[in-house]
Amino acid sequence: MPALRVFYVKKMVVFSKTNQASRKNNHYAEIKLNARAVSRGVAIGKVICLHGRKRQFYRIELNDSQIERELRRFRAAVRLAQSQIKKISANKSEIKAGIFAAHLLILEDKSLLAKIQNNIAEQKVNAEWAVKVVTDTYISNYKTIADEHLRERYIDLEDIADRLLTALGGGGKSNIPMSENSIIVAKDVKPSTLIELTESNPKAIITEKGGWTSHTFILAREMNLPAVTGLKGILRRVQTGDNVIVDGYNGEVILQPNDETYNKYEIAAANFREVNSEEFEAIKGKPKTLDGREITIRANVDLPKGYIRARRFGAEGIGLYRSEFLFNQYKGFPSEQEQIEAYRKIADLVGEDGVRIRTFDLNVEQLADESVEKEQNPALGLRGIRLGLSHHKEFRTQLRALLQASAGNKIDIVLPMISDVSEILLTKEILKQEKNRLRKSKIEIGNPKLGAMIEVPSAVLTIDEIAGEVDFLSLGTNDLVQYLLAVDRDNESVADWFRTLHPAVLRAVKMVLQAAENHEIPAIICGEMAGSPFYAPILVGLGATVLSMNANSILRVRRIISGIAFEEAQEIVKNLEICKTSAEVENLVREIFKEKWSHLFSPDLLPSRKKIRKLEVEN
Repeated sequence: MPALRVFYVKKMVVFSKTNQASRKNNHYAEIKLNARAVSRGVAIGKVICLHGRKRQFYRIELNDSQIERELRRFRAAVRLAQSQIKKISANKSEIKAGIFAAHLLILEDKSLLAKIQNNIAEQKVNAEWAVKVVTDTYISNYKTIADEHLRERYIDLEDIADRLLTALGGGGKSNIPMSENSIIVAKDVKPSTLIELTESNPKAIITEKGGWTSHTFILAREMNLPAVTGLKGILRRVQTGDNVIVDGYNGEVILQPNDETYNKYEIAAANFREVNSEEFEAIKGKPKTLDGREITIRANVDLPKGYIRARRFGAEGIGLYRSEFLFNQYKGFPSEQEQIEAYRKIADLVGEDGVRIRTFDLNVEQLADESVEKEQNPALGLRGIRLGLSHHKEFRTQLRALLQASAGNKIDIVLPMISDVSEILLTKEILKQEKNRLRKSKIEIGNPKLGAMIEVPSAVLTIDEIAGEVDFLSLGTNDLVQYLLAVDRDNESVADWFRTLHPAVLRAVKMVLQAAENHEIPAIICGEMAGSPFYAPILVGLGATVLSMNANSILRVRRIISGIAFEEAQEIVKNLEICKTSAEVENLVREIFKEKWSHLFSPDLLPSRKKIRKLEVEN
């Protein structure tokens, strides 16, 4: 019997500015919790709880006029879930078909469906919440049954609840925003959920899980949304409506702050808003090292407004536009026309500086129809260019949209997770075919350049062959470190093994930059490594001339580049090449930076070595 998906429901917290009277009525003492800062800034607000694993949601109270529409949403979701199960169960083995048949019977249970609908109508709550409350009751009852076989049926109910919640994403949104100044607290937050919630302007994020390089926190930094993570058990310590302060500079969460703390952080929050206001004076021109080497700064962008901020800080074009934002926005593959409009919009915003648009970097689990079974290891599964080439219709649609949008615009195409030259050759053939079709239809098209994302070891080892088939290279350091070191970048239990300055990583980066130079094509470093003041000098010393980063990183990286000499950076890299371990590299970098550039690096920019020493002792 295949493993069934487990439906996790965890509570979460949101917070909004409150007056002194409401704080004084609070009977709880102030609590300070240490966290890990993953997006800088300060926010004050009130807790709102997110629930769900795949389809994340929060409790919404409805008025009488909204109940009928919510019931229609639920019924549409039931029909969608039933259709998905029928589609998945087709042509399956007898055992698998039997399991899905049992799931279908649950979804057709009139008693279950009636209870959920009654909960919506009587409690006046959104469908997601009603599904959670009713199925939780059923699951609790099943877990008390003495018969082991019957008791394990709760797993089927968890799976059905998960599917219903996901289907509700395809049954239309409630379109009811969360309260003002909400701060999200959850076990983790999906990027698609965060994008969906941007319309409500949440003020910050607190999670149990996640890392600096996770897509959610990359997006949070682009949205200028303070965020902290690593707070295990936080969901047991907070309730919806609790007052909370998020300090994304020092990695601190303050629950139920007293008046003195509140007033102190209210000033910090106001300063944060002021620094990021529209009135910030724009910076122009490339930063130069002290000995005159120019470094081009570009922006990594999901949302168009992210580039507006980046441009004020001196970004020249977009080095990486993550088109999967559109997939999240449209709850599935957007139409050809929707894509054309989106690509033209971002291209118009960027102008002559140009935008490099990555084709959908998705995995199977993100597909809206859920017509395939869950992968055991999505990071090594059908994702990136593999998913594109496996879904020819959607991939061709995106390439056609990019060809049309590039007419009169500086748009280039980036292919994600390239592992073999054949993937590039096949894409080039598809592009050729689509160009011919569009020309025959007298549709105007451009001639976008084609680039490859270098993220996996096989791409590094065949970099000369790849460089010979593309117009530019994009080095995605986040996934490259993950795949080189076999470390899940979002797995807290192995976070100490995610070592950006591992000798293998440095050698891989150097190989890619050297291949680009040999083939006389640009190489863009577009992972989080490029946006770190600590790592940027090393990349410059390795030969990087184009760094693409989140808007919030630009000012600090510009300052570092302008304060170092290229000759010094090269010398540092030479010294690092003799190091055998990542601990040696990191310790040496810290020593050299303190000696040469102590005026540029405050202590908080130099990572602590406590964890490294702990690992060395244990090993």
